[in-house]
Amino acid sequence: MDLDECYRKNFIRKTKVDSELIKSLVEMSRIKELTVNSAKVDSVNISAYVSMAYDSLREVLEAICISHGYKVTSHICLGELLKTLIDDFDFNEFDRMRYVRNGINYYGTKVDFEQGKEIIKKIFLMKNYLLKKYVRV
Repeated sequence: MDLDECYRKNFIRKTKVDSELIKSLVEMSRIKELTVNSAKVDSVNISAYVSMAYDSLREVLEAICISHGYKVTSHICLGELLKTLIDDFDFNEFDRMRYVRNGINYYGTKVDFEQGKEIIKKIFLMKNYLLKKYVRV
């Protein structure tokens, strides 16, 4: 789905910049990262923690969009919009993370333990880089 289709299908809407919502999203994102990092992650539960890590990233991405006056209700459209808002947004890496998370959440795909640890690491690296560079709370 391209950006024009995202707008046509109303997956991206203009909204007011809401600093309280931005703060709340960032706080929830940090709580999820803390939860993942302090959990006893193993080969049985790794997929659940990959999904939680992705949600932590998504909340920061939503905060960035809201800070630009956009509400986005589709993960693919979130990535498409961020390509236009952030010069150094790594859409391909984000899309790989989204694909893995969707496999877990919608198709019951289990993630290999080592692969899952690597994905979690990449998710939090991206999240914290974007948070530091693009979110003011």
